[in-house]
Amino acid sequence: MQFENLLKINNPSGRLEFFKYTILIAILQLIFALIFVYATSNILGLKSIIWFPLAFAIIVELPLLYLYFVQSAKRLWDITGEKNNAIIINIFIFIISVIGMISFAPLALIIYLVLILCQGKIIKNV
Repeated sequence: MQFENLLKINNPSGRLEFFKYTILIAILQLIFALIFVYATSNILGLKSIIWFPLAFAIIVELPLLYLYFVQSAKRLWDITGEKNNAIIINIFIFIISVIGMISFAPLALIIYLVLILCQGKIIKNV
């Protein structure tokens, strides 16, 4: 894994690369969520956590969402064969995901499985 591939939409991503990077991002997200829960319950106390979720979202969750966006755009680039179409489709998917975080959770799982299971037009084997 190369760190620069995690940050830029510079080339299409195969199924295995997409899977590895999204697992890495999910592990990071889980670690940060556990830190958040620990910090809000043990260190800060319940009275001073009003500002903390917003700060946590800005500092941690937005960069992780960006990483998810980059990886899914790269995977869609491989599936569609065109970078611009992949980015437009990915923006649409992210808008739907953000608007209905809980109600579209099954749809997000289906989209993730499609991204992993569909063979790409550019990268055929992996």
